[in-house]
Amino acid sequence: MKPLYYLWLVFAGLLYPLQATAATEGQPREVTILAINDVYRLDNLPYVLTLRNQLQKSSGDVLLLHAGDFLFPSMLSRRFRGAQMIDALNHLDGDGKQFDPHMFVTFGNHEFDKSRLKHAAMLQRRIQESQFTWLNSNVEFRVNSERRPLVQAEQMVPNRIIEVNGIQVGLLGVVTDVKSAEYIERFLPPEQVLRSGVAQLRSQGAEVVVAVTHLTMQQDKALLAALGSAGPDLIIGGHEHNRQTALVNGRRVVKGDSDARTVAVVTIKLEQDSLPDVQLEFVELPGEFDPDQKIMRLIKIWQQRFNSEYCGQLGEANDCLDRILGMTQVELVAEELSIRRFETNLGNWVADLAKTQFSQRGVQIAFLNSGGMRLNQNLPAGSVITRRHLDTLFAYPTRLVAIRLTGAQLQQVINHSVSDWTGNGHWLQISGFTFKHDPEVNKAYDLHLVTDSGLKPIQPEDELLAVVNRYLIDERGDRDGYTMLSSSMLVELDSQHQKLVNIVIDALRKAGEKGIAPKRDGRICNIRDRVECPLQP
Repeated sequence: MKPLYYLWLVFAGLLYPLQATAATEGQPREVTILAINDVYRLDNLPYVLTLRNQLQKSSGDVLLLHAGDFLFPSMLSRRFRGAQMIDALNHLDGDGKQFDPHMFVTFGNHEFDKSRLKHAAMLQRRIQESQFTWLNSNVEFRVNSERRPLVQAEQMVPNRIIEVNGIQVGLLGVVTDVKSAEYIERFLPPEQVLRSGVAQLRSQGAEVVVAVTHLTMQQDKALLAALGSAGPDLIIGGHEHNRQTALVNGRRVVKGDSDARTVAVVTIKLEQDSLPDVQLEFVELPGEFDPDQKIMRLIKIWQQRFNSEYCGQLGEANDCLDRILGMTQVELVAEELSIRRFETNLGNWVADLAKTQFSQRGVQIAFLNSGGMRLNQNLPAGSVITRRHLDTLFAYPTRLVAIRLTGAQLQQVINHSVSDWTGNGHWLQISGFTFKHDPEVNKAYDLHLVTDSGLKPIQPEDELLAVVNRYLIDERGDRDGYTMLSSSMLVELDSQHQKLVNIVIDALRKAGEKGIAPKRDGRICNIRDRVECPLQP
């Protein structure tokens, strides 16, 4: 790896004078960026390469930037620990063995899902297997007895200047601190590292600086507002799973949809004595693009290997993941822009199952974070539901527990659920209660308990028994930001810690050939959505 990696750097340095000369002879000074983020599935990567090849024919060298979250979580990563994703990303230049000098990624919080000290070696292997560069400007890894970082690789750098079509482009990468690991010493504040990193890159000759971030849109905008001219010219972001853009003091933030369903094509034009002109186009994939056949074959190999190993472990045939468990009479809504922002019929059904499982033990309500429901597609009416669907939906071992909390604490929970309403995994799917949501003022109110005798207002002093995903009370993780919850609230009941996926499978079997037909009944009443809310008083 080392000789090949440095060969590319030397080659880029030799090529620079030729391209710089061409730029001075009247050719447009432009940089084209193809940006993706939060890619957990391999499906759309063959179309990303096709688009990249087309852009390179018209725009010269293209920067491919990935704003984090790809090693985990996914069904395949449970077995291969991200090796399949690195292999596919290595082929996004058409050659899985050749180092790609124009591809850069940053860490996402899910890169640290395997968080025990022993997992540092696994993360380092994934980085070392990469035929592209990792930008790490704000994660400090713990060191061993020899004072060497537990995670280090030639492909991982704090920043980099790359020449693209005669333009010197500076790159940095920062990640949120919502998920840490035993092998991480600390996260440096993004504002601090961007301020110093941008200054360093500009002093070294960067004509344009791009930060690749895995933060919320709110954090990205705050960075641009605080840094002003001392900040990057452009932020390519991830973490949220829906396409969006924002302009702050003439500088832009850009994020695409997760799983490369929509990618961002950004053109930066450099004009003398003015801010870079940033032009943006969102491109939906697959669209009319033909997939790259080499990556298609690679994906098929990984999927066949997974099927064989997964089903073999169960002592079943290789098609066990496609075994039909049930069917749906209605469209099941699980696409992320819906299930992470609204009440959905699938979310209602799953939350109701969780509550019903404990209802004989006095449980009144249930709430589950939508980040634990990762199917990211709607299933049309009449569709069969397979084990593959469920294992994709529940990417984590979602175990249920009962907790006791007050009405005031539930209000805090719901306030967090509706915060930063851009499609985040902390949005809740609920059962047993109802509330109104005004997304324009970021407010949740009118909490009512749903009882056999009708709706009952939830008072701050009321005590409630709730079933939740154990992850939301586990202080060892980030709890999706639900810091008002803790393991001290745990109430031990019989049948505690059941896996949600097993409860869903039992429900599908009981529904039989008729299938399920869950509804959206207005328990989360979005007052701007123009949908009737029959449960509201």
